[in-house]
Amino acid sequence: MKFLITSVLVLGATVLPVMAQDAEPPAQATLPFPADANYGYIDLQRVLAESAEGQVANGKVQELTDQKLAELEARNQELQGRIDSANLQLQESQLKLAQGETVLSAEARLSLQREIQRLQLEVQRQSQDAQAEMERITQDAETEVGELQQQLQIDFETRLQPAIETVATARGIDFLFNVGQGGLVWANPLLDLTADVVEALNSSSEAAPQ
Repeated sequence: MKFLITSVLVLGATVLPVMAQDAEPPAQATLPFPADANYGYIDLQRVLAESAEGQVANGKVQELTDQKLAELEARNQELQGRIDSANLQLQESQLKLAQGETVLSAEARLSLQREIQRLQLEVQRQSQDAQAEMERITQDAETEVGELQQQLQIDFETRLQPAIETVATARGIDFLFNVGQGGLVWANPLLDLTADVVEALNSSSEAAPQ
């Protein structure tokens, strides 16, 4: 009986979904921004994926996630080993009872039957306890990863805002939209300032004291 619970695998889904980008983003053509435009837009998903700041944040979350998954797997194997050992004792007692059915005394058979019942309850109890423990430590791990993700998101947004203001001021625009919010279904590619914001964010990160 393998009791590896599915919630162990849930942790992998918590890896900064906004920032997680396994593949390299497609190259974006550099287009001249209209001189008379007073608004533009950015793709925040691309800013997160392409900026050094976003990549570092995603790496930190991935590192913690991998660490927690390894810890969960190690604990799961340890608990499973205990259950397997108890199961083995149970099987040996059941086999002993079956093989000695005709030669064991009534008292010996009764004693063995009681031992089998005890082992069955022990296996059941260990399985239930292990399930509860794995659910608890998985929840704790998910909480820890979620807290890190939330803090990194706050830090990222703190650094992002000045970069956005720098680009908006340099371009002389009044409005800057985010295409990822669902309200924008089409926009002129000439108004895309995503690359500018990524560049400004990277520049501010390089200039910031380490």
